[in-house]
Amino acid sequence: MTNIIIFLGTGTSGGIPNVPCVTSNNPKCKVCKLSLTPEGCKNKRRNTSLLVCVDHPDGRQRNILIDCGKTFFESTVDIFVKHNIKTIDAVFISHGHTDAMLGLDDLRPWSVFQKSPIPVFCDQSTMDTISHTFPYLVNSSKATGCGYISELDFKVFDEINGPVECEGILFQPLKVEHGKYSDGTPFFSNGFRFEDISYVSDCSKIPDKARSLMEGSKTLILDTLRWTPFMSHFSYSEALSEVRNLKPQRTLLVGFCHRVDHADMEVLSKEHMAKENLDISAAFDGLRLDF
Repeated sequence: MTNIIIFLGTGTSGGIPNVPCVTSNNPKCKVCKLSLTPEGCKNKRRNTSLLVCVDHPDGRQRNILIDCGKTFFESTVDIFVKHNIKTIDAVFISHGHTDAMLGLDDLRPWSVFQKSPIPVFCDQSTMDTISHTFPYLVNSSKATGCGYISELDFKVFDEINGPVECEGILFQPLKVEHGKYSDGTPFFSNGFRFEDISYVSDCSKIPDKARSLMEGSKTLILDTLRWTPFMSHFSYSEALSEVRNLKPQRTLLVGFCHRVDHADMEVLSKEHMAKENLDISAAFDGLRLDF
């Protein structure tokens, strides 16, 4: 067994296809209808999420999930079955938005089957949101007694305390901006650096401290919502600027909306390789890579 990563999702909070685009005669959106065809299936995207599969010394594969959003269950039916994923050994939650954490409730069969709580790592802000959204997951005494609940062992991290050890791998939180509140205060999300991979899935600005922690990464996985600027995510040109600054050996883009066609991204990938020797491409749901 080799250490691998599997992209469980590479899309926005709503996912792709956007059903109203499919059911209407909207000439502005070709991507949603394409996503339902064999030739355009890489445009079908769930909430952005990553599975890190570690070849543990004891011989049993460890599976570490980064984000557990609204489409988590669909990912398990598709990708977990396809790759024979038998356990979920830990979860990292990047931030307190539904596309990152709403699937925590769907961890129930995994914790029941494994007969042990699943460690869930997040920062304090995210923990506060989870406590408000899922009080019964944080404090089982608040459950109504109607059935099993996910058994989760929440562990709050702080980026200033350095990396978090999980199943023999160090995960360094990368505190990045993910838009702003109405008063102009930044909302923060966490990327993670593990081994030679930096994973930043929801980002509108990378502060200097996080960028310094990302330097030297061989693989960069980076948020890219759409072609034009947006308040809480990188545009394609903004992501490209970060790639040129960080100079990873390979970059995979994630987090696309329904204005971005995978085939168009592949064309740009070839152009950047030819002109700048930049290995930058679009990830897609189900993509598997060794690390």
